[in-house]
Amino acid sequence: MDDRADVPHTPPNNPVVRQFVEHWGVMARAWGINSTMGELFALLYISGEDWTADDLRNWLGVSRGNVSMNLRELIAWGVVHKAHRQGERREFFRAESDVWTLFRRILTERKRRELEPTLAVLSQTARALEDDVSPEVRARVRPLLDFFGMINTLAERMLALEPADLAEMGRLLGDLDLGPNRD
Repeated sequence: MDDRADVPHTPPNNPVVRQFVEHWGVMARAWGINSTMGELFALLYISGEDWTADDLRNWLGVSRGNVSMNLRELIAWGVVHKAHRQGERREFFRAESDVWTLFRRILTERKRRELEPTLAVLSQTARALEDDVSPEVRARVRPLLDFFGMINTLAERMLALEPADLAEMGRLLGDLDLGPNRD
């Protein structure tokens, strides 16, 4: 049993953590996701600890309903899990910590919500334009359909990889210089 079960969670409150969490909120908006959802995930992920909804609410300064709604969504995405503590009635939450698992779950969700509907519209548009418009218009739609089809195939193949295959891909890409501060 956790010695701190009766002690309120003491969240990390340093400038680096705050900057990390705020950045995920900004990026979430850029990706079309609620900023609180991004911040909740970031705080759970970077702390590596279990949090109650009230602790999250207090740290982020948002409403209980906002935390609850976004935690449900993060759980549905599979990137946050409920954590049980023996002898505790409160619910605790923790972020998935495996980066490849996170990537696969996020890719699955983005594919379902964005890529598949776009492909459906492009396919429908291409069929509807077969005889009704000029070849120039069809020539604009077909490459989009082909491109999104290629991205969908790539996503499906990535999702079909086993964790060991993903790790091997990571090792292959590890030789690349992926930005500043890479050792």
